[in-house]
Amino acid sequence: MDADNYTQNVQNDVPPEVWEIIHEFLLGQANPKLDLRKPHLRPSVASSYPFILFMYSLLIVTGVALNVSVFIHIVRNKLQNDVTCSFVLNNVISDIVKCVVVLPITLYVLLINNWILGELLCSFLPMLQDIPMHTTTLTFLLMAWDRLRFIRHPTKARFPAFVCIIGTWLASVCLVLPYPIYIIYIDLGKYVPSLDGVGICLVNLADDMQEYMRGIFLIMYAAPLATISYLYVRVSRELQTQQSSLTVIKFETRREGRSRTDSHSTTTDFRSSRGDYDRSSQYSRSSYRDHENGRTRYENEEPDLDVAKEKRTQKYLVPMVTLYAIYLCPLMILRLARLVLPETYENNKNFDISYTMFVWVAFAPTCSTPVLYIVWQMNRSSKERLLGYFRFSNRKLRQSCETVITAAGTPAVPRAKCGQTDTIFLRPDDIKGGITQWGIPVSSEWNN
Repeated sequence: MDADNYTQNVQNDVPPEVWEIIHEFLLGQANPKLDLRKPHLRPSVASSYPFILFMYSLLIVTGVALNVSVFIHIVRNKLQNDVTCSFVLNNVISDIVKCVVVLPITLYVLLINNWILGELLCSFLPMLQDIPMHTTTLTFLLMAWDRLRFIRHPTKARFPAFVCIIGTWLASVCLVLPYPIYIIYIDLGKYVPSLDGVGICLVNLADDMQEYMRGIFLIMYAAPLATISYLYVRVSRELQTQQSSLTVIKFETRREGRSRTDSHSTTTDFRSSRGDYDRSSQYSRSSYRDHENGRTRYENEEPDLDVAKEKRTQKYLVPMVTLYAIYLCPLMILRLARLVLPETYENNKNFDISYTMFVWVAFAPTCSTPVLYIVWQMNRSSKERLLGYFRFSNRKLRQSCETVITAAGTPAVPRAKCGQTDTIFLRPDDIKGGITQWGIPVSSEWNN
């Protein structure tokens, strides 16, 4: 059936004034000649949709490639046996679901004005969008909680990773179950047979729906990220305390070893050194108490804890959560704003552009998180080689090889040996008495 016959049949079923109202409501323009069974682009994104398609396609392809690479790396090297890597693996699976399932459907809904996806997707699309997002948030929360327990008590059993992963997905599903209650779908095909497959998908912004959205913001964004920040601050303090305790213990051990080998000195008691530490003006009584607590934990449990390794892990986990919180913030605020600011024909374009942009930003962690993990797993030589491609390491190398000139005009001793040296070409006028104008000593044979 061509467009003209379709339009004629529909106009026979629906009065013209009602048909214009339907077109105005669905497409924003009263044009009865348009076939509503076909997708029509939103007028607000008509001029920018090629750029939007490119950006979303780039995000999807990059996110899938990076997360699949991380997934293969973890499984191939059997890193999922570590609890932290298991949580990272769960986050990778969540990001793959976002890139493969959620983002393409969301992009389609953002660009197409009329709803032709049916009642099922109308009811369950908000659930599909929020389940992997809530799973990521809960995964970061459990990861931070587990790390604090492990850092404080390395000998205790850690969280069962598989049970926690299943729990994050089940909890996310339970949190989004109220969504279909507030979704309204009207099948126009029931009233106009020629409009079979065309529907209206709306969200009922009732008072209880607004309370539900505010609760989701608090329960699944504000409260978890505040808790994660608190837990990671505690983890950093614990690592710092144990590192300082390790330094003091090594110092005292070396001093005891020297006192035993020295026949003219007496054996140093641990309590005397602790007394000197307590009397030192550098530390307060409370800080000494914290030091002793950390020392006790180190002496009892430290053989199972690699402080340097855990500090390096902390160095990359904190940016993962920080970027996730920053990228997700605009979308969460816009969701709350839509509950207060009604969407009209005047501000419809602003809402569409803002929502399209904020959704892209909210899904950007699907690329940043695996990149941070890849850098985390790199060895030092690989990092230096990677930085060399961007000329960062070469710049540092040149800076370390340059001769530092003192205020008196004499060259300082180089701090590091360099594989290459820069050749300096001097003119005869620049050489005066064996010292150039840059303060570089020159052999006396050059002056002849």
